[in-house]
Amino acid sequence: LAEKYKKDYDVIIVTGDKDFAQIVDGQVTLYDPSKEKVTDYESVIEKYGLKPEQFVDYLAICGDSADNIPGVKGIGPKGAAKLLQEFGTLKNIYENLESISAKGIHDKLVESKEEAFLSGKLAAIVRDVPLEIADERTFLFDKSKLKKAVNFLKEYELNSIVKKIVTREDTATSKLSTGEKPALKKEFKAEFDFAEETKSQQFETILIDNKEDFQKMMEELKNKDIVAIDTETTSADPLMAELVGISLCANNNKAFYISIAHQMAENVAKKIVLEELKKNFQGKLLIAHNIKYDFMVLQNAGWRIENSVFDTMIADYLLNPTSRHALSACSKRELHHEMIPLSDLIGKGKKQVTFDMVPVDQAAEYSAEDANVTFRLHKIFESKLIQASLFDLFKEIEIPLFHSLAKMELNGVKIDTKILAEISKRNQKKIGELTREIYELAGSQFNLNSPQQLAKVLFEDMGIEPTKKIRTGFSTDVTVLEELTKEHEIARLLMEYRQLAKLESTYVTALPNLVNPKTGRVHSSFNQTVASTGRLSSSNPNMQNIPIRTELGKEIRYAFVPEDENSVILAADYSQIELRILAMLSKDEKMINAFRNKEDIHRETASVIYDISKENITSDQRRYAKIINFGLMYGMGAFRVSNELGISRKEAAEFIDNYFSKFPTIKNYIDSVIKQAKKDGYVSTIFGRKLYLPELNSSNKMRVSEAERIATNMPIQGSAADIIKIAMINLNEKIKDDPDIKMIIQVHDELVFEVKKDKLDFAKELIVREMENALPKEYSDIVPLVVDVGIGNNWFEAH
Repeated sequence: LAEKYKKDYDVIIVTGDKDFAQIVDGQVTLYDPSKEKVTDYESVIEKYGLKPEQFVDYLAICGDSADNIPGVKGIGPKGAAKLLQEFGTLKNIYENLESISAKGIHDKLVESKEEAFLSGKLAAIVRDVPLEIADERTFLFDKSKLKKAVNFLKEYELNSIVKKIVTREDTATSKLSTGEKPALKKEFKAEFDFAEETKSQQFETILIDNKEDFQKMMEELKNKDIVAIDTETTSADPLMAELVGISLCANNNKAFYISIAHQMAENVAKKIVLEELKKNFQGKLLIAHNIKYDFMVLQNAGWRIENSVFDTMIADYLLNPTSRHALSACSKRELHHEMIPLSDLIGKGKKQVTFDMVPVDQAAEYSAEDANVTFRLHKIFESKLIQASLFDLFKEIEIPLFHSLAKMELNGVKIDTKILAEISKRNQKKIGELTREIYELAGSQFNLNSPQQLAKVLFEDMGIEPTKKIRTGFSTDVTVLEELTKEHEIARLLMEYRQLAKLESTYVTALPNLVNPKTGRVHSSFNQTVASTGRLSSSNPNMQNIPIRTELGKEIRYAFVPEDENSVILAADYSQIELRILAMLSKDEKMINAFRNKEDIHRETASVIYDISKENITSDQRRYAKIINFGLMYGMGAFRVSNELGISRKEAAEFIDNYFSKFPTIKNYIDSVIKQAKKDGYVSTIFGRKLYLPELNSSNKMRVSEAERIATNMPIQGSAADIIKIAMINLNEKIKDDPDIKMIIQVHDELVFEVKKDKLDFAKELIVREMENALPKEYSDIVPLVVDVGIGNNWFEAH
């Protein structure tokens, strides 16, 4: 373009790239906006000691590592400039090599002749690309077209640019809302037009605080097929929360807030509100952000939602599994709208109040915004789910699942606090013994829970060689202590102390405080929008983190008991589901046959690896095979395998190589998954769940390695997560109205139930059938799913 138009125009190229110095001449200059610097013909000479037309040859000699241009090895910018000042061009330099007296320079030029001329070709900007341009008006910047860029910019998350466009909109709109006519310069006309066009994004908040207005609102909403709903309550715990208000939105321009239980305000009776909504909202699609919470609150208040629903939080989770899914985050990302923080209304810390104490006009504005944003997000997310081929997963698994999770949370589990008190007494004694032993080995007393004090004791006072440096000094995390246990007894004691102290604070002393005073049971929250693989997580308490193998972890499970002596705990666990999925996906015949013949898969693997009969496999050989079987699914490399097996890294690498040589189908499968992921940008499960992995194409090898590890694991772990979700959905449908069979806990591949003894046989047969049939036949025909069932008077006995 510069070549074409410099005959008739002065051309300015806006760039900070020094390579463009080669096309500077009397009509072409450069402008670097970051430095506010203009580079013209004289500037190039002043900076490099060369004319712009020599710049390509300059790069040909000194190279450019940023652009992977090799240049002449050993000659830098000063040497290149000196040669060109003397000989003029690269061609002349090589035609006059014998005139160069400096032997080192001469030899380097000779050795790198081919690279020098190749570098010249790489560095040269091509100036004769054929262009088909009607006239120069094509290049005129029309600000009225800015708004057309917004969707493109949003898609590629260039949000800082969008913000600059939208800021003009906000400024103009704020003046319009006050009735003030903005004084606009001509060049800002486009931004003002954009503001006018998007003014419809603003909405009216209507407070409903009496029966008459409530009936008018219901009349207005009765013909609406889609309504966004949001509840306001006194607590984040849905079982403890009292309903304060409900916001509703059925179009972009208007939202209602129904005041139900505000202090010092007019309210509409809760009973009337819920009865009317239940009666008049049948058949409507309800939209909410975190519908499970609203569902539980409204059910406790008297309205059990049986409508079709769309959860914008779940939709965002499927589309962006590694992002934040709070409504404010979705609003900012998708609508470029900053929402009112809840803390602005209820405060923080000791000064925080419950929502029923918030002035009703402020509450209406806040809650109506929630409903309005949720309504606006619905169409955006629905379209994106369809485009990403995720809508079926959303509709058939994730949305039905919230009913199962809500029921499980409402059920809760009974905790025997006496057992926990006995465990705590033993723990405190053991913690005291460990503390004294650690002090004795350290030769001093210090705060065992302070990383800084511990680092000083270990690496300064005791002189132990540190292994990992962090910003605040030397690390004492679990990986460091694990490494130190090989030679230092104090590290082993510290690890035991930490584990004991964590379990004591997280479960033993915490669980009694989590017992709901209304139900006498603990109601954990099961979260479906946290783990990027699709796995469920839980909180208050976190069921997934209770250790399975440690004695204390087992003891804690003793405290999870049935409601009465007429009931038992039933635990149903998928047997080696992830290995079975690996066999299905890889189609490895050895693994498939082992599962079909109900063989011990780890013994079978060991037999193949060591090339000896199954009968002669030692316990260590089976253990090695088990670690490698599971490790490879998690992308475990030689370093991790060496730690797990207690062997050298070289031996671990040989062990992995041997495994893959005996199981080439699995190696091919893993390689193909990574290759396809690099091409697609994501990996997916059997059911189409996706996890995007941009780091697969990073220039950072460590990031690539971690992304490859995730790519290897996610299709397997994510498919297992989807399978147990399907089982939960189907089981909930079968037992939702049966008070004698309660699903109470989900942990990884295990479902835990509380069952009346006289329903035990029926429950066991139903649970096994539904769990084993949760996989599509095309996969279960390859390798069947198997469920192990345990029954006991507590979770430990059943597990």
